[in-house]
This record gives sequence, C-alpha cells and structure tokens, in this order.
Amino acid sequence: MAIAAEAFVARQAGDNERYLSLTKEAFDKEKAAAWRLFQKLEAEPTRSVLFRSAAQLAFNYGEIREAEQLLSAALAGNPPGEILLELRALYKKVLEVLEEGGLK
Repeated sequence: MAIAAEAFVARQAGDNERYLSLTKEAFDKEKAAAWRLFQKLEAEPTRSVLFRSAAQLAFNYGEIREAEQLLSAALAGNPPGEILLELRALYKKVLEVLEEGGLK
C-alpha cells in the first residue's frame, strides 16, 4: 500500500512515468498476496480486500482483463457487504471499458 500511495503522489505531481512504474510494482505485489489467499475463504475480509486492491491497481495500470479476473476471484469468495459493493462497482467500470473495446 505504501508503494500505491507513492504512486498517487507521483500522479499528483504529474510524473506519469513514475506513477506507472510504481503502480505496476504495487500491482505485482498486491496480486501475488491476493493469489496466495485464493483458496483460503476463511481469510475474509483480508482475501477480498487484497483482490479488490490488486484489481483497482490493474485497472489503473490499464490491465483491464487482469482486473476482471481479479474481481472474479474476489467474488468467488465470501466478501463482506461493504467490500462486495465496492467489488461490484469496480466490476461495472471494468465492464464499461471492455464494452468500449479496451481489451488489454
């Protein structure tokens, strides 16, 4: 999360190259942590929070299909109500981009 926060600061400063680099780094770490919990449904809400975070970073980085897969994995668990709403909202954004042809 610290890397994601640093990426946000870079974005605010207009340093797009650093923003993308840090976002990719944060995404790779968050994704790895999430997949380690994929089959550990008893690890909720941590499990779904990690998948949500990884999906958001993938979306921010432009990896739309990857975001879709991560969201599907999160929804395959048992996320608590508030996180479920956030997952669905992000999934809706992902679907909108995919429908517009953003197939990366």
